[in-house]
Amino acid sequence: MLNTATKEIFNYWNGLRGSRPAPLRSEIDPSALRRFLPHLFIVNATIADSPTFALAGTRICELFDRELRGLDYASMWLGAEDDTPTEILNHVLFYERPALLDIHLPHAEQDYAHDLLLMPLRSQGYRSDRVLGALVPREAALPFSALPVRGLAFESWGFIKPDGTRPTISADGHISTAMPVTFFRRLVGQRFAQPGR
Repeated sequence: MLNTATKEIFNYWNGLRGSRPAPLRSEIDPSALRRFLPHLFIVNATIADSPTFALAGTRICELFDRELRGLDYASMWLGAEDDTPTEILNHVLFYERPALLDIHLPHAEQDYAHDLLLMPLRSQGYRSDRVLGALVPREAALPFSALPVRGLAFESWGFIKPDGTRPTISADGHISTAMPVTFFRRLVGQRFAQPGR
């Protein structure tokens, strides 16, 4: 299950989209998420191979001691050779389903557990090309003395169901095991949408 803050953010997104796969970016009302704004970010993913931050809240920028706007999404992760976090973000966009990642911020001999919530957004009406993200501490917040962090360490993830539950896919599990039924629906739709069919 999601923790309280993460669930509130998810419920806002879920209520906003209604029966659609994802809400429009223009429908997000910052005042409705006012107390969570420092923990929120938006990633622009119009180019799938290099999603970049369109904006990032103050707490997230404090963690990295820099402004993230315009930087690659992959830059905040430890293990530059592992493209799993970017693949997950692309899954969120392609399948238009929210995902929750279990991550931790390592410092000294301690790990600080966080939720990373990723929710698809549409800038227009036909497909998702933005992700609304939330980076929320699960228990204790990272102490000021631990800043800036070296990066986020990935543990596991899963798509979130409408009730807020999430089957877990471990870090060593293959990402294709997360493929939902909507993938096949999209394939069928694309096939019949092609000219001459």
